[in-house]
Amino acid sequence: MEMTADNIAAYESGRLSRHLGILTSSEQEKLRQAVICGAGAGGAGGWTYEALARMGVQHFRVADPAVFDASNVNRQMSSGLAAIGRNKAASVAERLREIAPQAEIEVFADGVTAENIDRFLDGGSAVIDGIDLYALNAKKLLYDKARARGLGVFSAPVLGFGTALAFFHPTRSPSFEEYFGRIPPASEGAAFRRYIEGLAMGYFGFRPNLDWPTYMQRVHGGSVPSIGTSCMASGAFVAVAVLDWLLGRDTIPAVPVTTHLDLMERKIVHTGRMRRSLLKLISGLYLRRVERRRQSSRERGNSGNERHSG
Repeated sequence: MEMTADNIAAYESGRLSRHLGILTSSEQEKLRQAVICGAGAGGAGGWTYEALARMGVQHFRVADPAVFDASNVNRQMSSGLAAIGRNKAASVAERLREIAPQAEIEVFADGVTAENIDRFLDGGSAVIDGIDLYALNAKKLLYDKARARGLGVFSAPVLGFGTALAFFHPTRSPSFEEYFGRIPPASEGAAFRRYIEGLAMGYFGFRPNLDWPTYMQRVHGGSVPSIGTSCMASGAFVAVAVLDWLLGRDTIPAVPVTTHLDLMERKIVHTGRMRRSLLKLISGLYLRRVERRRQSSRERGNSGNERHSG
């Protein structure tokens, strides 16, 4: 379709017309005026921005320093053969402009940093946390700065065939450190690994049926297993929660309550403080047992190798 002024006008009037009956005209205008500050354009983030663009959001800031590689193609919107080696935020911005040609999108190709965080959040309406699990200091910076500005932060990490939504309200929810605890330095290997595990348990409400020894081995190796359907579900989940926030509907519960959905397990679970404390205890014991088994297996392997070499 040739993008003349008349064609763009017709396209814009038509692309949101099916929302009427679900969203009012005034609600649609609120979405059009909103500014989404998206930190991370990978597995969950890209699908979230696409869903919001299709809802009618016109203003985005998208931050991500990473480039696409082949391992991203199974789950990340905008990834594919032609995108390999390209910056994720820039690629996602192109995709959003295909959906909404009049959208205003600012790309932060260096990611969210201490130097650009204020510019990234200035005038924002909602904040999406799609920052990599291991970039903990960048996550904390984002949450702390957003909280100080009265902005809601939305995150939905994936696990197996599911995802868990966490909405950090700027006044009703605990701060990042109050909820997840103090971030230990990466040099404290065991403590850092436990923190990563605890961070995940701050979202999820049950343990799905997975190959947990392999799963945790990959997590601690820096490569969290994931599949595309979970990332798509995450994007839809976060987009609806952001809409709820922007339109003032106040339906989605805020942290410390999280909502864990698993499509394969056919479960949706809301988890608050008391249930989460029990889950953390049980999961901690389970993960320690998995770690001991893995360590024992390594030791037996090393012992066998020594006997063979002797």
